[in-house]
Amino acid sequence: MPSEPADGIDRRRLLKGVGSASVAALAGCAFDDTSDLADGETDGSSGDDTDEPTTVRLLHDTHLHGSMGDLEESLNVANYFGLMADQAAAAPEGNALVVGNGDDLHTSVESSVFDGEHMVELLNASPLAYDTFGNHEFDNGPASLRENVADSEFTWVSANVRDDRTGEVFAAEEGAKRYALEEIDGVRFGITGLAPADTPDVTSVGEHVEVRDPETAAEAVVADLRDEGADVVLLLSHLASPVAADLVAAVDGIDVAVGDHAAMVYDEPKEIDDAVVSVVGDEFEYVGQLDLDVGSDGVTDHSFERYDLDAQVEAEDVDPHEDVRSLLADYQRELESELDVVIGETDVPLDARTETVRSEESNLGNWLADVVRADVDADVALQNGGGIRSDQLYEAGELTRRTIVDILPFPNRTAKLEVSGATLREAIERGVSAVAEGHGRFPQVSGMAYAYEPDAPAGDRVEAITVDGEPLADDATYELATNDFVASGGDGYEVLADADVLVPADEGTLLSALAIETIREEAVIAPETEGRIEIV
Repeated sequence: MPSEPADGIDRRRLLKGVGSASVAALAGCAFDDTSDLADGETDGSSGDDTDEPTTVRLLHDTHLHGSMGDLEESLNVANYFGLMADQAAAAPEGNALVVGNGDDLHTSVESSVFDGEHMVELLNASPLAYDTFGNHEFDNGPASLRENVADSEFTWVSANVRDDRTGEVFAAEEGAKRYALEEIDGVRFGITGLAPADTPDVTSVGEHVEVRDPETAAEAVVADLRDEGADVVLLLSHLASPVAADLVAAVDGIDVAVGDHAAMVYDEPKEIDDAVVSVVGDEFEYVGQLDLDVGSDGVTDHSFERYDLDAQVEAEDVDPHEDVRSLLADYQRELESELDVVIGETDVPLDARTETVRSEESNLGNWLADVVRADVDADVALQNGGGIRSDQLYEAGELTRRTIVDILPFPNRTAKLEVSGATLREAIERGVSAVAEGHGRFPQVSGMAYAYEPDAPAGDRVEAITVDGEPLADDATYELATNDFVASGGDGYEVLADADVLVPADEGTLLSALAIETIREEAVIAPETEGRIEIV
């Protein structure tokens, strides 16, 4: 339960007609200073003539990253949108709106199988009304995303992702909008979204997708929304929370911003100038609920609840969304069969045995570290042996998706850090500090090699480290690829927790999906041990 009971929201897009809200949606696609409107006209009204404010409930989600969850677990899409629907049904006067903030279609094992189509169908069945493009929406390329936008019954909005051939919002022909106007009980909401400026650098946007500077795009779209009579400007933000905070402070006219580029959680929304900014984490953790009081001068007050899905399910305060639940069950059955699809083969046995990956060089550990390093283009890579599961020696032959998911069952993502040579040396030292105990911190590596004495005192076991064949220089700077668990200090790598982050996990790739796609592309793999780890 939340600290205090709170009201909720409704079903899809004004909850498919449930409640007293009247809806009029207008949307602009052009990126110049004028707005091309679509989907109808409004009468120009903005709220009723009384001084009594109208309360509108805004429910916003976390990044789903293409994950459906499991029906046997509390964190799944059926429970998540069931919670949203419950809160929707309790919205004052039925005034409710459900929005996302991007990174909902990819990247997950499910996405590698279904190309994001599963999430579109699940979201279509949910109360979601609007979403925006995050960087991961483009993971399978622009053509795939266009198809998913076309199949969406909710509306995609983006102020800064456009087709450079037309100047219009990306996927305009498929239904995406630069912004939308939606009237709820006399209050006109102007809804738009922003993607990170570095999206083209971290995913596959293709040749003709341009991501404009977020602040410049925001200034233009807010002006257009105000010209169109928006009483409340709502930003679906996929910007990192500090970037979003700076943007909201710099751009006049944004009333509410929800969402984040990572997994930040605010205990309470931040008030920045006259704007309310709310961020509620990642992958089903929380539902954010903002009750907005809107008067003739815009948002005059707000209240907030953050619902912990796990706690709500444990307390039996959630009824699964039945339509979503039915689809999830179907997809889980299909996924089970799809996991047995052959994706490639190995010409050599692959060593995922626990005793190997936690104490010595493994050819599978080498291959995985190489793949992680290539994904974020780093100098070196470190993969903790404990992240390689299954405890199997796989014979040469066919590889299936299930094989990879068994080896890499955790939802870890790639990340890149900037570290000094001294920090890297200390990290390797920490990695070999608990070999006798079979600890999972043991480092499988790429782009580097090291020698260690397992019987020496912990903290004094590493005898030599080379990077690209040259001795490690303590005062040099290196780019280190790893997974988000290790990057955050997990498995004893506390020394890395304070390193400068060059590629955060939210911009990285799910390890299992990365491995599956790499095997698909290479068709045949044959990793070897190469003397990267020497036991002396």
